[in-house]
Amino acid sequence: MSYEFPKPFEWNFCGACGGKLSHAHDGQSEKPYCAPCNRFFYRNPVPAACCFVRRGKDELLFAQRAVQPCRGEWSLPGGFVELGETTEEAALRELREETGLRAERARLFGVSTRQSPVSGAVMVLGYIVDEWEGEEQMAPDSDAMSLKFCARAERPPLAFHVHRELLALYDAQLENG
Repeated sequence: MSYEFPKPFEWNFCGACGGKLSHAHDGQSEKPYCAPCNRFFYRNPVPAACCFVRRGKDELLFAQRAVQPCRGEWSLPGGFVELGETTEEAALRELREETGLRAERARLFGVSTRQSPVSGAVMVLGYIVDEWEGEEQMAPDSDAMSLKFCARAERPPLAFHVHRELLALYDAQLENG
């Protein structure tokens, strides 16, 4: 699949005060700068989190996407981190929104960062969810159209490179004990 990546955003005005930005040195390089706010603007990866919901010995939960990008393809439950929440809170919120499953804890196990045709770059934190509840009421909602637990040999192909990379890391950690 070939993507046309967005060009870097041309910063012209401050998002806080609306003033015209200049370029100033932040100690490492030239960046857009708002003098009245005394603030530099950076182009950073967008943070996201996904869940590895385990059932039994080797089953994981997968969600078929109901929205673009990659509508109809499979992914791990997850999404973007909102302001005011931790990445773990975001992972658990997305799990609840997409599946109806509820969990109180998740364990960080890996990170993948890749270029994205939508956001420029995305940094996805993978969380393992061992304890959860609500399978009886589990139903796709929000960004998912279908859900299924799959054993390793039955996993669907995943839409996102970051999910494939995290899944490989997950499998390697299981194999290495």
